[in-house]
Amino acid sequence: MEKKTSLLTKCILTLIFPVLMFLVMLIITAANPKTYVNGHLIFLTQDMVVQVLVNSCMTICVALAIWLQLKNGRFDFSGGASMVLAAIVAGNIGANTGSPYAALIAALVMGIVLSLFTALVYMFGRLPIIICTIGTTLLYESITYLVFGGQGIRTFYSNSKLSIFGRMPGALIPALLAILVFVVYTNHTVEGRKGKILSNNQRAGVNIGIRENRNVLISYLFTGLIIGFAAIVYVSQNEVGPQSGLATSSIMFSYIVPVFMGTFIGLASNDVIGIAIAAIGMEIMNYGLNCLNLGAGGWQQIIMGVFVLGFYAFSAQTDKLAKFFARFRKTPAVERGN
Repeated sequence: MEKKTSLLTKCILTLIFPVLMFLVMLIITAANPKTYVNGHLIFLTQDMVVQVLVNSCMTICVALAIWLQLKNGRFDFSGGASMVLAAIVAGNIGANTGSPYAALIAALVMGIVLSLFTALVYMFGRLPIIICTIGTTLLYESITYLVFGGQGIRTFYSNSKLSIFGRMPGALIPALLAILVFVVYTNHTVEGRKGKILSNNQRAGVNIGIRENRNVLISYLFTGLIIGFAAIVYVSQNEVGPQSGLATSSIMFSYIVPVFMGTFIGLASNDVIGIAIAAIGMEIMNYGLNCLNLGAGGWQQIIMGVFVLGFYAFSAQTDKLAKFFARFRKTPAVERGN
């Protein structure tokens, strides 16, 4: 009975964020007359479910790639550049062959190659990870102007036969595979478990015999796979052009919020589930903002910033809240004992 109660509690704590987000956006959009078309609330449509799921697939892939390296104590700036370059190459190969599966394979290969190159630069350059990954970001961005005439890829996402991984149900495939890769690395590889030690205390981990270079290579191999999955979803949903001036970092940072939110939500279950749930909750909010015509520009950034700040402020007080509610649980027990 206790196990069933514990499982139910974990489910409620895990799902409370997207449910509350849905209710909040429902109330806000329902109160705004501009969100009605022919008397129907545009927030409550089948399109909402489809759009939230499709966008969540992209968010999950990028967030997992970011979190895998963060779990190993490394903040990698080059993930966005690797994804964009892999997307350009994959999109052009897919367009030339007429096969979305050729594009998927190309995205995975490019993701692995670029990630392993970043790992090698870090290992042999002996540079701080931030300096190393900023350098590789600039390199990958410059290459986007060299491959395929510097035109990027502009027609892949608009071709319904090619962009199957950017629409339902095809978008679920890369997202689920990215989750599988992350779970396999974290829970079923020796390096995944050693990575937790390195993230807590890198010097202590090396002193007890953990081979950091081996850990770096293997972790970046799995990260490359996830970046490949993110790249195929990205090119299937967007026109991808060449980038410069660390512009790809903004792409990565736009997906970093679900990482931190997901790790907090994941305290009730695990980090993978937490990130997936956080991604869905954030996409519900984004969809609601789009219905209010606030989905682009400065207002979206302001609203997102205020929301994230409020969420972090709340999560920082969880220990105090837990102690506060614990008093009410103890009080009846004491009274019964008397």
